[in-house]
Amino acid sequence: MKKFLILLVFVSIFAQETTHEVKTGDTLWDIAGWYYQDPFLWPYIWRANLTVVEDPHWIYPEEVLVIPDVPEESVYVAPPEYYYEQEEYILTKPSAEVVSTVYPEDRLFTEQLIHRAGYIVEEELPYWGKIVGTEPLDEKNIVSYKKVYIDRVDDVKVGDVLSVYRPGMVLNHPENGTRLGQEIVMLGRIEIEKVGEEGARCQVIDSYDIIEIGDFVTPYEPILAPTDVQLLETDEDIKGYIVEVKDYNMVTSPHVFVFIDQGEESGTAVGDMYDIYQEREVDGKKMPDLNIGKVQVISVFRLASVGLLLHDRETVKVVRGEKIRLLMEAR
Repeated sequence: MKKFLILLVFVSIFAQETTHEVKTGDTLWDIAGWYYQDPFLWPYIWRANLTVVEDPHWIYPEEVLVIPDVPEESVYVAPPEYYYEQEEYILTKPSAEVVSTVYPEDRLFTEQLIHRAGYIVEEELPYWGKIVGTEPLDEKNIVSYKKVYIDRVDDVKVGDVLSVYRPGMVLNHPENGTRLGQEIVMLGRIEIEKVGEEGARCQVIDSYDIIEIGDFVTPYEPILAPTDVQLLETDEDIKGYIVEVKDYNMVTSPHVFVFIDQGEESGTAVGDMYDIYQEREVDGKKMPDLNIGKVQVISVFRLASVGLLLHDRETVKVVRGEKIRLLMEAR
């Protein structure tokens, strides 16, 4: 009888292990958001399922993932993001059990979202430093809480935070081919924990995607996220184009960023909202334009801007060359 009771207890404890069956549209980012209320903790789920998920960019329906416990000290590193809808959010696990009630900050975008969106440069960034190794050695896929080595020792100290990035696509106008700049892909942030004679050891504190040896680093500049922004309807007839849509296969794909051909020179401001539309003709007759989504501007540069893609009721794939029209101005 005693053995039977022990067996029951063992089975009961084992049965309490949390698992998640992947559904269509799931990403590790989403799943971490559900279970930890912090999508930046997606690397914990990936590392616990390396026998199932080889590449974190790709998970498939019906795969069963183990959801591990997360050390308490890691939870504070990256609070969740709630950025543009001013309403109450109820976070629940798939069982529909209420986990918590979260109220958004009184700001348009969080600092982390702005940083993760990356930016646009017109000239190549000057070299500052790069990741030259990992701890333990030869780690192939670097994510949050891993340790890396950089080749910079001058003017750095313990506690300094650095941005990790790599050059992205060259942005050319979809209609006239004009060069608008080059994307800088932000991969995460690292913090220096020890400085040596010829390099420094750092810990990854945020990973937006997989970081690799050879990726570049530069001092992290705190971002002033706009607050108290109001969106007002506009009478201005400002039109433009989607220049590029960032890769849908990013680990963080629920936040899809796009580049538009409206920047400082055209008066675009952070928070401006654009309709994405397609022109329609039936039997040679012009019909009303079809709105397929919206873009809200996150960061503005001289010739172009980075925006967050917001879908309307139906998810329609947005591609390079789609037309946009200013809908609301941020004030």
